[in-house]
Amino acid sequence: MKNTRETGMTLIEVMIATFIITVALLAVAAALGNGINAMFIVQEQLIAKQKAREALESVFTARSTQNIAFTDILGVTAGGKFLEGWQPIAAMGPDGIANTADDGAVEEIVFPGPNGNLGDSDDEHKPLSNYERQITFTDVLLLSGAVDPEIRKITVDVRFQVRGRWWTISVSSYISKFA
Repeated sequence: MKNTRETGMTLIEVMIATFIITVALLAVAAALGNGINAMFIVQEQLIAKQKAREALESVFTARSTQNIAFTDILGVTAGGKFLEGWQPIAAMGPDGIANTADDGAVEEIVFPGPNGNLGDSDDEHKPLSNYERQITFTDVLLLSGAVDPEIRKITVDVRFQVRGRWWTISVSSYISKFA
C-alpha cells in the first residue's frame, strides 16, 4: 500500500510563522531606535554633568581662595551673589564664579573638525544655547532643628533640550565656611 499523504506546511502555519518573525523584527527595530536616541542624549548629558560640576567647583574655589565670603554664598534675594532661577550657561566673568551678575555671553564648546585636530580653522563651535543652569542653596539643620550657620547644601541643576524634551542633571554637595 502506498501512502499518498503529502507533508508540508499549511497556510495557517506559514501565516503564524510570518507573524512571529514580523513581531521579532519590530522589536529589533524598536531597540535600534532607542539606541540611536540614547546616542543623541548621552553627549548632551556628559556636557551637562561637566557644566554642573564646573559650577560647583567654581563656588568651592572662590570660597577657598576667599574671593567671596561665606555670607555671599546665597541667592541674590537672600543677600548673596548668585542669580536665582534658570540662567543660560554663560562664560564665567572676572570673579570666576558661575551664575553671578558678571558672567559673559553664552558659552560654547569647541570640537575638533574633520581633520581631528583641535585648535585649527576647521574646528566646530557649538554654543550651549539649549542649556540652562540654576544653583540653589539649602540650609542644613542641627539636631535641635536650628539652622547650622556654618554649612549649606548647594545643588547645581543643568537642563538641556534634545528633540523638544528637557532633561536635567543635578549635582549636590555641602559647603562650610571653613576653607
